[in-house]
Amino acid sequence: MQQIYSYLYRNQLDIFTNYNQSWTQERYRKVYNRNTKIYRNVDNVLDFQFRTGDEKAVNLGNTSVVFNMVGRETQDLILQKDCTAVDASIGRFQLTITETEMRDIEQGSYDFSLVAETRTQVDSTTYEVTSNRALYLDDNFGAIGTIEVAGNITGTVRPSLEITAFKEVNPAAVGEEDPSRYESGIIDGDPLINRAGSTHTFQYYLTNYTGEVKIQGSLDEGASPYNWSDLETVNHAEDTGSYYINITGKYNWLRLVHTPGSGGARATFVISQNINGEYSVGIREDGLGYSVGNVIIIPGDELGGENPSNDLTITVSSVDSQGRITAITTSGTSYSGVRTFVKSGEQRDLGTFDKLLYR
Repeated sequence: MQQIYSYLYRNQLDIFTNYNQSWTQERYRKVYNRNTKIYRNVDNVLDFQFRTGDEKAVNLGNTSVVFNMVGRETQDLILQKDCTAVDASIGRFQLTITETEMRDIEQGSYDFSLVAETRTQVDSTTYEVTSNRALYLDDNFGAIGTIEVAGNITGTVRPSLEITAFKEVNPAAVGEEDPSRYESGIIDGDPLINRAGSTHTFQYYLTNYTGEVKIQGSLDEGASPYNWSDLETVNHAEDTGSYYINITGKYNWLRLVHTPGSGGARATFVISQNINGEYSVGIREDGLGYSVGNVIIIPGDELGGENPSNDLTITVSSVDSQGRITAITTSGTSYSGVRTFVKSGEQRDLGTFDKLLYR
């Protein structure tokens, strides 16, 4: 059995100063300090122990210690931050470079320094620096050290692909009977990176949406796939919110197809009215996707009358296997007069498919 050890210890540096005292004849000989390494995506805690030349702890009293991080080539100030006194009487200070602060710092090597400042408080929010002096990282009066910013130890979250425009495909235009659908366009499945166990997440947002959402995959070569397989289908009924579908597998191409439906579409009616206040309704186009019991209301103000007193109610009483209307019943009182109208029979608002996020 393989065993892996992990260690949790302080990232401590010894800092040298003759603060408030003179250098001794016999000094602690530390030729150089190690490079300091910090990481993106996490909080980094640095401990500083301030010592004299003979390795005794220094009482820094009310001194403020300022950490400076500088671009090695540009000399731009990348980060400046006060250290926190853990116990100033024995020269122990600490600095936390937060995950948020690390987000803006690129990977690479930087210079850093520590400065001791004596401050006079002007008011509750401002102060004046009355003196400052360098703090040394080694026995040779070296005041500049190296700090290495390493990569993201937790990995980088791949940004999602956002799609808000969907291409409408109308099968009726080529003589087919299926209802209109909307396609996201092709999404690269990254087959050179992904494996059979890779997960593809489709997160989508709906507003009062009724219809079918389908994920399709293709193994076709080239940038214009023709053969698509259904991978998963989800039906929605007046749903609002965020939903997701996870697909596992290795595909050359992927796409989302949504088909507004289960409410009926594309039926039209010829509506006549007479002086007796009666409606006469005929089916002009039988549409698709209707069910027995669907109710279609044509507002009275679209028929020359008023709402709701002259509304026309059409109830679907029979459909075929494709949801085409074969029979209806009607009710309503027409506005007086002899008129004829052709009106659409969309059964209801099917809501909106707002956007797709893929990762």
